[in-house]
Amino acid sequence: MQQVLLVFFSLILPLFGLNQKIVKPKICIDCKHFIAYDDDNSFGKCSLFPQKKDNIDFLVHGIEKEEIVDYSYCSTARNLDNLCGKEGKMYIKRNLKK
Repeated sequence: MQQVLLVFFSLILPLFGLNQKIVKPKICIDCKHFIAYDDDNSFGKCSLFPQKKDNIDFLVHGIEKEEIVDYSYCSTARNLDNLCGKEGKMYIKRNLKK
């Protein structure tokens, strides 16, 4: 009897596992906040994490410019848990419909 149950459950239980959704990773290139860099997306940036840059040229020529804003690289944001992290906490799927 135990062997029959063992065979039955070994055949039936894997079928229930097939109903689970396959979790796709959250890829930055598919995110709404992704800023592409030319043809090489490995240097893409994230518009969610601006970085304020100092105007170092002011010390050279004395002309004050507007605040320079740059963004964090996606690879940096995904490596730091306080930003987006490996799970992609801030990920929003890009709407490609036109």
